[in-house]
Amino acid sequence: MVAHNGAQYLPETLTALAGQTRPADVCIGVDAGSTDNSAALLRQFLPAGSPVAAAPPRAGFGAAVRAGLAELAGPAPADQTEDWLWLLHDDSAPAPNALEELLLAVERAPSVTIAGTKQVDWENDRQLVDVGVSISRWAERVTLIDADELDQGQYDARSDIFAVNSAGMLVRRDVWEALGGFDPALPGTGDDIDLCWRNRLAGHRVVVVPAAKVRHAGSRPNTAASARALRRAEIFLRLKHAPLWQVPFLMAGAVLGGFGRFFLGMLAKDPGYALGSLTASIGGVLRPVDLFRSRRAAAATRTRPRSAVHALRTGAREVREHRRSLFESEPADVPAAWGRANADPSDTAGLLGSGTDAGSFEPSGDSNDDFASLAAPARAWVGVGAVAAALLLLAASLTALHRFIGAPALAGGACCRCPGGWGKFGPTPPHGGLSSARVTPGTGIRSITCCGCSVLPDSAAPTRPS
Repeated sequence: MVAHNGAQYLPETLTALAGQTRPADVCIGVDAGSTDNSAALLRQFLPAGSPVAAAPPRAGFGAAVRAGLAELAGPAPADQTEDWLWLLHDDSAPAPNALEELLLAVERAPSVTIAGTKQVDWENDRQLVDVGVSISRWAERVTLIDADELDQGQYDARSDIFAVNSAGMLVRRDVWEALGGFDPALPGTGDDIDLCWRNRLAGHRVVVVPAAKVRHAGSRPNTAASARALRRAEIFLRLKHAPLWQVPFLMAGAVLGGFGRFFLGMLAKDPGYALGSLTASIGGVLRPVDLFRSRRAAAATRTRPRSAVHALRTGAREVREHRRSLFESEPADVPAAWGRANADPSDTAGLLGSGTDAGSFEPSGDSNDDFASLAAPARAWVGVGAVAAALLLLAASLTALHRFIGAPALAGGACCRCPGGWGKFGPTPPHGGLSSARVTPGTGIRSITCCGCSVLPDSAAPTRPS
C-alpha cells in the first residue's frame, strides 16, 4: 500500500483491504513523503506488525514499491511456491472479493503473470474508469471508456489486454524481479504500460479480471499525470520500444508533432496547452542517457519479437472515434478533451471525478447553481492568439524580406531600359530609365514612361469630360 498525502482516502481503503474474503499474507505500507498523517494511518489500520517504509516524495510509484519490497526477508522463493505482489494506491479501495478473483484468474492460467482489476469511480461505483489499458500505434494511452460511461457489464468478457492499471495490479514476484519492476525513467505516468509491455515481450500474459473491482479516485491533483507528463511518457515509450533504426525518425517526428500541437493550441486560443505540448515534446526527446539505459534493460528480458504485441494495440479508427466522443462530450474545451483522450483516466486530476464532474449533470433545484454548473470554463484573454499570430507573421515577413532591409534605393539610371526603345512611344527622353509623366493641361495624363514599360500611349489618353 503506497500512500502520498492520502489521509482523505486511506481509512476507507485500508478498511476495504482488511475486509478481503481472501486476506493478504503480508501487508507492507509505504509513505512517499506525505505532509499529512498518512504514515500514522498506515500504522493504525494495517495488521499488527506490518512494516511501514518511507520513500522519497518525487521518486514515483515504482521507487515506493521497491522501498516496500526491501522490507521483505530475502528474494522470491526458488521452490514451487509462488509469491504474488498486490499493488494498491492510497485512493484505490478494492471490493471484498477483489484479491480472491485475481488469484483465481492466475491459478486457472499459469501463463498469466500480471492481472489487473476493473476501475470504477470512487464516488460512483457504477461509473467506469477503465477495464484494462491499451495503446495506439504511437504509444498513446487508450482506455476506450467514454467520460460518462456506466458499468453495465459490457466489458466483463475482456481478458487478454495490452496493459492494466497499476492500482490493484497483481504481479508474480519472480517476474517482477526479472523485469526490474517499474522503469525509474517513468516515475509517474506510463510505468504500468511499460511493465506490461516488457512482460508481454518476455513471453508472459497480461489479463484484466472484470470480476475484481477497485474504486479509484480520479479527482485528485496529480502533477505526475498532467498533460505534459503524459506527452513525455508517450514519446519515451515510443522511443524505448522501437527498433534502433527508427529512433532518429521518431525523435524528429515527435518534435514536429510538438510544433503542430503548438499551432493547434494557439488556434484554439489555449496558449497554456500549446506551450506545454511543445515543451513536453522537446523534453521527451532530450533524455538520451535514460533512453539508452531503458532500451538496454528492455533488450535483456525480451524473448519475443516486437511485433508480438501489435495485435493488442488499438487501431487508428477506434482511437479517432474515441477522441470524437470525448470532444462531443465537452466541446467547449477541445485541447483538454484531447488530453483526456490520451490520459491515464485513473490518475489525471479532474478527468472523471464524481457524477457532475463526468458530465452527468443533475439539477439541484437552485437555478443559480444550475447555471454555474453549466457555465463554460474560463479562457485566457482572446487577444493572446491574435498577438501570437501577428508575431509569427512578422517573423516570417522579416525572414523572407531580409535582403531588402538596408538596401539602397532604386532610382535614375539604375532602372532597366525599356525593351525596344522609347521611339515607339514618342520622343526618347534625354536620359534612360525611369523618366517622367507628360501631362496635357485639361486632358489628364497623356503618356507615362517608366521602368517596366507600363505605358499609356497617346491613343489611350483620357479625354476631357463633356
